[in-house]
Amino acid sequence: HSQKKQSEIILGQITEQLVPFLDQFPYNPKEAQFLGQPIDYIVFKEDKVVFVEVKSGNSRLNKKQRLIKSNIEAGKVEFHEIRVK
Repeated sequence: HSQKKQSEIILGQITEQLVPFLDQFPYNPKEAQFLGQPIDYIVFKEDKVVFVEVKSGNSRLNKKQRLIKSNIEAGKVEFHEIRVK
């Protein structure tokens, strides 16, 4: 059972990396930056920034991903510049 689960996890990780090149991905792959955790991609468009989480089958957002989604939807997103001298 755990061998099958491990295979599913590895397949999921490979799929996450390939998604920008699939027809289902509605963004320009050149605008997508892969993070992997806790969210798979951030897409930097001219007029907006999009957080993208890739899921397959029956998988669902985990607790941290749901919290991130909620914060984004509530407008609780900031830009912080740190200048080092």
